[in-house]
Amino acid sequence: MRASTEITHTDPKAMIGALAVARMAAWGVAHDPSHPPSIEEMSALLMGAANGEPQWSRLVCEVKEAFAADTTVSEFAAILGLKNGVTGYVFHTVPVAAYAWLRHFGDFRSTVEAVLDCGGDTDTVGAIAGALAGATVGAIGIPQTWLEGIVDWPRSVGLLQRVAERLAQQREEGRPLGPVTYCWPAVLPRNLLFLAAVLAHGFRRLAPPY
Repeated sequence: MRASTEITHTDPKAMIGALAVARMAAWGVAHDPSHPPSIEEMSALLMGAANGEPQWSRLVCEVKEAFAADTTVSEFAAILGLKNGVTGYVFHTVPVAAYAWLRHFGDFRSTVEAVLDCGGDTDTVGAIAGALAGATVGAIGIPQTWLEGIVDWPRSVGLLQRVAERLAQQREEGRPLGPVTYCWPAVLPRNLLFLAAVLAHGFRRLAPPY
């Protein structure tokens, strides 16, 4: 967890958030998706990442109180001062994603939709919530129509499945098996095309009618 987190983030708070997500994901993999963690188990999962950080401890208390009051995910975000959208700050994204995972445990669609409805930095909080829900329900729990709608060549759903299979095989055999190959040189022209589309859209918004 630390090695992968430090590639992009060195703030101790990022470590706390990443460890909390890892602990929840591990719990989800090991337990029946039809039986959510109790609020005491959830608190223990989150507090196990606290590392003495008082702000994180307060956020865990907010999660407990909101769950006891049957608060919706959007309402919980508003309690954290995020009524205009969830920011990309780790102490905002992780608690909101964690609360959605708990409140909609075992339901991938509802978990992801709940955090996206909060607005703001939806790609970040959606990715965290989706990872937690996906680790819990497995690939079979992801709506097939969502998977069919993914178009991101040369990367694909099939590529991700092969990576997952290779990782599982590598863990079982206990030796490195090398990377999964794909047409990676195509990533550059794909990104250039995507950049052109984004710039064109942005400049179009500057032109009338506004």
